[in-house]
Amino acid sequence: MTVTNMAGAGTDNSSSFIKDLAKWSWIVLLVASVLQVFIFTTLPNTVAVVCVIMAWYVVKSVYLRIEMIKDYPLSTFLILGFTLTQFYFPLIFTLSEWKPVVFNLKLPYEVFFHSSVTFIILVLAHSLYRLLPYNLHKRQDSLLAKAGLYDAPTSIQLWAMGLIGIGATFYVYLYSPNIGWEVTGSPSDKAIQSLMPFSYAPFFIPFVSMYGSKEPLPKRLLLYLAGFTLLLFLVSIGRNSRGGFMIGFTSVGFSYFLGLLLGVYKAKFFTVKNAVIALGAYLLFTGPIADIGTAMVLVRAKRMDIPYNELIGLTFEAYKDKYSIEKYRMSDITEKRDWDENYLNNIFLARFSNIKFNDASLIEAKRMGKVDPLMQKFNVDYVLSVLPQPVLDLLKIDIDKKMLRGNSIGDYLYYRAGASETALGGYRTGSMAGIGMAAFGWWYLAILGVGIIPVFYLFDLLFIKKLILGNGQVNTKLCFSLCGMLSLDAIFRFLPAESATATITFLMRDFIQFVALYLVVYHLTRLFNLIKHKPASISYGNRALINNPV
Repeated sequence: MTVTNMAGAGTDNSSSFIKDLAKWSWIVLLVASVLQVFIFTTLPNTVAVVCVIMAWYVVKSVYLRIEMIKDYPLSTFLILGFTLTQFYFPLIFTLSEWKPVVFNLKLPYEVFFHSSVTFIILVLAHSLYRLLPYNLHKRQDSLLAKAGLYDAPTSIQLWAMGLIGIGATFYVYLYSPNIGWEVTGSPSDKAIQSLMPFSYAPFFIPFVSMYGSKEPLPKRLLLYLAGFTLLLFLVSIGRNSRGGFMIGFTSVGFSYFLGLLLGVYKAKFFTVKNAVIALGAYLLFTGPIADIGTAMVLVRAKRMDIPYNELIGLTFEAYKDKYSIEKYRMSDITEKRDWDENYLNNIFLARFSNIKFNDASLIEAKRMGKVDPLMQKFNVDYVLSVLPQPVLDLLKIDIDKKMLRGNSIGDYLYYRAGASETALGGYRTGSMAGIGMAAFGWWYLAILGVGIIPVFYLFDLLFIKKLILGNGQVNTKLCFSLCGMLSLDAIFRFLPAESATATITFLMRDFIQFVALYLVVYHLTRLFNLIKHKPASISYGNRALINNPV
């Protein structure tokens, strides 16, 4: 019996798309680089452009290959995310706003030097990870497989997960908002809060091929998803969170992109239909959605003081006031601040490419001049604070969780560099480079290099290669756990984290908690299949169809 490989729906599709992606991304980058160098004729900008070209050349040569993406899809996705957000996107997006890639950077050389060194560490760590003596794909007897991590949920389950997530968001931020904004709280309230990421589960129904389901797509799916998106949009405005509805859109985009890389979907970009969709999406995100995001910022100061229905009304009133929106954007550009995060005008593009955070943190680290013991202690305590209070009490670890989780590491860096105590609680977004230099010196790169290897491994645990019998052959098909697909946005933006110690936090709690929670929700929502099927016909996912993982 012959064993063949069916990476997704077809290796030919994926190979063709990856080759086209590598070619056209390179062409676009070179054209944009030439424009950047000749329009903005400064040495720092030229050096930055060279760093971007070198990083993307490595990605194009090493990671944009079908073998790499088939065997290490999610760890490769992490590296793609870092390279795109720290190199490729900043160059392209700043040019689209007619700015140099080093726009508003006070320490451009340091920013791109640290990003380049971090990129080298990631490449070396991933190379070592691929050499380690284990086989990621032999998981048929693993506890995760037996627990159902790789079983495909039904569309009914995904709708149930989405409603659970929406309900949790409503309870935490709208019905009892003190829960959402408090750092500590009762275990039951925090358990409910942890269900919020499942709000985005219905967006994965169109991608059944990615997680191995044989279920046909429901009728009127797009209509239902549009209604669900509207509900999620209103809830996000009510909690004053731009990311609340953006993650749904990015999850869809990332799922489709990953499917293209694996050949699950055929790439037919250059059609009139796709051109209209692309133009519509561009106008939507640079126009109404960008304005509503700015309107949410304008009313943010009142989110703790008024009911959610009034906050939604104020947000739409602010959205109609185009003068105030433009005035805010101009003030964000012209105002001089000690902690400055201004880089891109479009707040949604900035979400994926704001390297000004790196610059702001490096400025504060430079003011401090040397490794600060208190900054180092805050980083260590910040990691320990992810442990439940009973565990901390058992281990006799005395830390102030409320203070630690009530501030970002960027806040504490700003405070230690000379700001007043009023800076604490502002949730400034720090960057790994500046915070690393202030807390550990160059040793932050060693912490990252060692910690990221098990992170690569755990992310790649969220897919499996399954055997499919047909036509006298045994074919292998790559399938993702829905848990992994729900994590695509987090994987893409895993780095740069605020601190290199984020890898330790992920290993200590984040991964374990989310996988365990997913398994609980998966088995709980299996009960919702009773709405559509008789109990006798319910089976675990698709084990009867696809049984033995390779």
